[in-house]
Amino acid sequence: MNPSGKKKVRVKKTVCAVTATAMLCLAQPVWGDNSVPGSGIVVSDTVTTVTSSDNPGSESVTDNEIPKGAKISSKQAEDIIKKAFPELKNVKVSNVQFLENDGMRSSALAWDLQMVLTKGNSSSGFNAQVNAVTGELLNIYIPHSLMNPGSDKPVLTREAAKEKALKWIGSHVSDVKTSELKENEAYLGMQTALFSPPRFEFYFQTSVNGIESDVNSISITLDGQGNTVNYSRNQINEEFPSSTPKWNEASIRKVFEDQFQVSLAYVPDNLYNNAKGNYFLGYIPNDQSGNSLDANTGKFISFSGEESGLTSVENGAIPASKETFKPITAPFAGGEAAAIWVESQIKLPSGLKTESKRLGTRWNNSEVKTWNISWGENKLSAMGGGETVSAEVDARTGQIYSYNRYRFDRAEVAEVKNPISQQAAQDLAFETVSKLVPHAAEEWKLTSVDKMGKDTKTLSYQFSFQRYVGDIRVMGDSLSLTMEANGQIQGFSVNSDAVLSKLPTDAKPAISAEQARAKYLEEIDLKLKYGYYGGYSMAGNEVMKPFIKLIYYPTHKKAAFGGITVPLDAKSGEWRDIMPEMSRKDIPAVTDTTGHYAEAALKELVKYRVLVPDKDGKVYPDRQISLGEWYQLVAASVSPSYEQLYGRSTMDPYAGLQPDHPYYQAIQVLIGQNWIPYDPDSPLQLDGKLTRDELASSLTRILNYEKLSKAFILPTDVQGISDADAITNKGAALIALKLGLLPAVDGKFLPGREVTRAEAAEVLVRMSKLAGRSDSFLSSFYW
Repeated sequence: MNPSGKKKVRVKKTVCAVTATAMLCLAQPVWGDNSVPGSGIVVSDTVTTVTSSDNPGSESVTDNEIPKGAKISSKQAEDIIKKAFPELKNVKVSNVQFLENDGMRSSALAWDLQMVLTKGNSSSGFNAQVNAVTGELLNIYIPHSLMNPGSDKPVLTREAAKEKALKWIGSHVSDVKTSELKENEAYLGMQTALFSPPRFEFYFQTSVNGIESDVNSISITLDGQGNTVNYSRNQINEEFPSSTPKWNEASIRKVFEDQFQVSLAYVPDNLYNNAKGNYFLGYIPNDQSGNSLDANTGKFISFSGEESGLTSVENGAIPASKETFKPITAPFAGGEAAAIWVESQIKLPSGLKTESKRLGTRWNNSEVKTWNISWGENKLSAMGGGETVSAEVDARTGQIYSYNRYRFDRAEVAEVKNPISQQAAQDLAFETVSKLVPHAAEEWKLTSVDKMGKDTKTLSYQFSFQRYVGDIRVMGDSLSLTMEANGQIQGFSVNSDAVLSKLPTDAKPAISAEQARAKYLEEIDLKLKYGYYGGYSMAGNEVMKPFIKLIYYPTHKKAAFGGITVPLDAKSGEWRDIMPEMSRKDIPAVTDTTGHYAEAALKELVKYRVLVPDKDGKVYPDRQISLGEWYQLVAASVSPSYEQLYGRSTMDPYAGLQPDHPYYQAIQVLIGQNWIPYDPDSPLQLDGKLTRDELASSLTRILNYEKLSKAFILPTDVQGISDADAITNKGAALIALKLGLLPAVDGKFLPGREVTRAEAAEVLVRMSKLAGRSDSFLSSFYW
């Protein structure tokens, strides 16, 4: 763009892999309105913020020019967007790019428009893309601040929102029949929170020839009033194979069952929330048992869609080695010492030099200090080529946790004249693991080898190891080592969270492996679908040409997000749910609120999983709560799955709480929102019963009115309240009363009365009505 900011820029983007799996990520706040005074453009994942000086005058940056290959101009693209969203009539286009590749699976020519709404000396904006050939809207995300968030219109039901979403798609997508769209609820991500302004997210997939398909998906989000605020279409042009499989389900079933095996394992109580380190004895399928099968060849296929080269290893014990892991005698003096140590343990490619050294902590344990180091080449090709290596190493012991080598331009790689054999590679893998991993021979076993690549340029072996206690596997503790054809290590990573001394080693299985295998096969279905593969590059290889394949994929009937890894309790023979509460799972019916004065509020909390009934459906409405329990209710109102967000965290103790304390995760949520003072050295008194006086003070902090509350200190400030003298924080009580959060009771505030679950429920529901509508409380982001 030239200095005037009016010139279109035509750029070519690199193809990137886009998968539906990415939509399973845990929800984070999405900031809808960033304002930066001055000049410059700030681009985030979803929002572009442009100051007024970047958009001189009102002259349009779009025009009627149609580039080669396109059929519409940038001005037509702008008109298409504003016709689809009339509420954007005052939004200006600040910049436009013609993309030779939209970065999606369709790899389409596209217009990318940066749109901006100026307010005084600052502006907020977003991007939208339109197919430059068909004129179809490809994707758009409209910030919350541009969509009249303070509307008083009643909120739609999800069913009504879905009907509106399908109607919108039918009006704006010409080549899709909405009757053929199927909602895939596995990709809903984290559920809506009580404090979220209402949003309805839908992920639709098209069937092709009546068969489920991974491709041509549409995601769309509506706000509570039914306005479309987010839309994205993922479309491809590859040819679909015949819908008639050469192998019928019965034949493919036999192939699947012949290889299906289970392993006895120590299974974490919660897959992503195991801070307490609790495990139970269970059965889980072997990793390779979850692979899909080609419906036309009957062969197992890998994640790349090619015939799997994976072979299971029956007896993968690591043989004794002369060189075993030995921790360093003293912590590294600095990053350079750590880099030299890594280079002495793993042979790096020649010509690489240290580029960065950063001291930090492990992602799942802040008590473990690590050096993160990267190496690179000085020369870079015109396309940004070269080679890099990164590693993470324990600053105290010298254990290497990860090592990754990436080559940007695979075309420069020479053929390997004498590639290493699989057996020689396996022997070298054993030696490497023995040298890099503590107690390797005692605790780790090789479970599978995957041969990948079609020639010596792309050939590699991936060795998968699992941690064991005797003959029992430790689920989640795994090790992967990838080796290239020349014997050099391409990738290495190890994860060993379990504290072996805490495992229930005295537990004995009540059912056999064969019984467990039979129970699994009763629950696993094989479903036919079109799988989509390719379109991305692995480890710097050339981009694999996209293709579609007819496959059978296994799925367990009780798996919330697909797959077959649902643990079977080895003692009770019951299926165990260890997944986080991110889906809209069934909630037990409440049994003890009928006729209660707070029945509606309590049911609202149950609906949003702020309160979860016990096995008998009870929520105990009249039970008094402590300050810690109040914080738990508030945290769950922000995010029902807050425990999963912080569950694996082993951060430093805070205010006298260890990470395994029941209130620890909730405290972390409130600290992040600045809803409690940050004072890590002062112990929190969380177990005392919460009074209305204390509740009012907490509310003013959450509402960001704490300073304002201190302006009212006299009993006369709280007019109409006969017991105002007894209120400690009169300003907080006044605000809670005026907002209707804590109504008076017979003219009294009752500051010393202890708060029940029912009263807390009513307060939280009243607060939820302020989300996105208050000037200070959750006014600018979604969860």
